[in-house]
Amino acid sequence: MHRRWAGQSPFLLAWFLCGLWLGTLTSCGYTLVGAPADASHPRLALRIVPMLNQTREPDLERLMTAALRHALVHSLLLTDSADHAAVPHVRGIIRRFRTFPLALDASDNVVQYRMEADIAIRVLDATGERPVLEQEVSTAAVYLVSRAATDKVREDVTAREAAIARLAQQFADQCLALLATTLL
Repeated sequence: MHRRWAGQSPFLLAWFLCGLWLGTLTSCGYTLVGAPADASHPRLALRIVPMLNQTREPDLERLMTAALRHALVHSLLLTDSADHAAVPHVRGIIRRFRTFPLALDASDNVVQYRMEADIAIRVLDATGERPVLEQEVSTAAVYLVSRAATDKVREDVTAREAAIARLAQQFADQCLALLATTLL
């Protein structure tokens, strides 16, 4: 058997193996990441308008808008349209942001906080005049406070920022599900 391939070019063998591997992959039904599985159902384009922040929490509107855009990029049903084309507009207003202690230790020091946010979502039709959806989305996240004596402030700030990022991601997931069920 070795002699049969001895006269053949290794280049042809490599092409044969590549073709065999590619044929195996395509027959298994793999698709490109981010591509819709069925080309007959195109993705619905939306324009995400930067959110308004009516709370005292700084930079919350940027984080919520970025999380929603990131979720749309990874969605197989919806896509973000950056241009001002005639597509539905998604607007959001962060109405309330609350942080309160959730757990205390034996010395009455806070060891766990809960943060909640209420965001009003409004989807306008392609003309921007008629509302298609008006809904308030509430999200919450919990974070622990460091009990270490050294570098406590830095660890607490990092934990708070991570909790705000989780809060924004939860909002984006809830909003994406709401948009998909309403618009599709």
